Amino acid sequence: MKYFIHFILLFQVVALSAQTITFGDQTDLYLGDGTIFFFGGNTSLKGPVNNSGTIVSYSDLDFTTNRNVGNIKFNGVLDQELSGDTLDVGNFIVDKQGRLNLLTDQVIVSGGLETINGVVDAAEEELLVSGSFPSGGDGYVDGKLLGISRGNPVTFPMGVNGAPNYMTISNLPSGSIVSVECKVPIQNELLPDEDMVGISDEVEWILKVSGDSVEAQVSVNFSGVDLQNLSNGEPIRSLAYEPAIVIFSKEDTLYHALSGAVTNADANFSSGTINSTDNIWINDSGRRLGIALIPIIVEPTFFIPKAFAPKALQEDNRIFRAYFAGALVSSISIKVYDSFNKEVYSLNDSGSELDISQYGWNGVLSSGLDAPEGVYYYQVRIVAESQEYSKTGSVLLVK
Repeated sequence: MKYFIHFILLFQVVALSAQTITFGDQTDLYLGDGTIFFFGGNTSLKGPVNNSGTIVSYSDLDFTTNRNVGNIKFNGVLDQELSGDTLDVGNFIVDKQGRLNLLTDQVIVSGGLETINGVVDAAEEELLVSGSFPSGGDGYVDGKLLGISRGNPVTFPMGVNGAPNYMTISNLPSGSIVSVECKVPIQNELLPDEDMVGISDEVEWILKVSGDSVEAQVSVNFSGVDLQNLSNGEPIRSLAYEPAIVIFSKEDTLYHALSGAVTNADANFSSGTINSTDNIWINDSGRRLGIALIPIIVEPTFFIPKAFAPKALQEDNRIFRAYFAGALVSSISIKVYDSFNKEVYSLNDSGSELDISQYGWNGVLSSGLDAPEGVYYYQVRIVAESQEYSKTGSVLLVK
């Protein structure tokens, strides 16, 4: 069906048939301010479009060579397609079931991008938003999204595999153009440092900025993440755990956790909000961020092992030392005695922030000989943040 007339629409609500509709080259479509125009079927707009109202589509929508297309909204039940060259859109609203596939060179949103329901497929970085990102929806952008900062926090409504995973970037200089890509990471590239249980292999974000590097803070509102089963993780004993945003470091090819706070997390840590307090640098080569499970210290923890073996296969078992976490250590003293009450090892050190993992007895006597197997007795004293912690007891040296 083709129309070769001028459409001038000043009514508040206008609807066309659910049939496939093609507007010819000579057909003008004019929508007055406040007019809502519904397309029920696949629609191709070859003629000029002057839209001061809102075009609502329940099926595929092709703007062909039109560029300035005004406000558009997608309300379909099935998957839909948005076609055209470069499209300048006012408000871009998606409130539908299924996916909206962008078959365009680029969509530039000068009003607001609102993802109420549904998935916007933007795998080729086709979506640039210079307006606002109204939050609170269940829909999301799958792929890449560019946003222009106006000096306020910018929320990127991202997601993957049916789960919204929004990211907010704060403290951006006004005018910064930031790209956020949300994707499923490659599992064998997720290498956690020793301070985390493991990293989720279900979602990651890649952040890039056009032009000069910028320093910013990030937070995520995540869902659909299983942090109870981390195939790349290692068990870490702790009284409590929590999710954290982690960032990849090129220097050591490991991920490290950013400091922050968690809110609204459910019992299984499958959803919640993480607000980072650390600043990160974003450049044009990209920064990779993910979600990990980390142990948290409820209160200072002081632990002395019951045995050690200088020739053990695991390095941590070769040294008799103190384990302390939860406060900064400023002083440490260790004394070890044999069964005849003869001192066989002694150390005493102090400083602003001591790394006590570097202090311990390797089972070698002052003579240079290996100490015999048996029971030894210790006195350990630690000062941390003006509080003194001490333990005495026995330890078994195993050959």
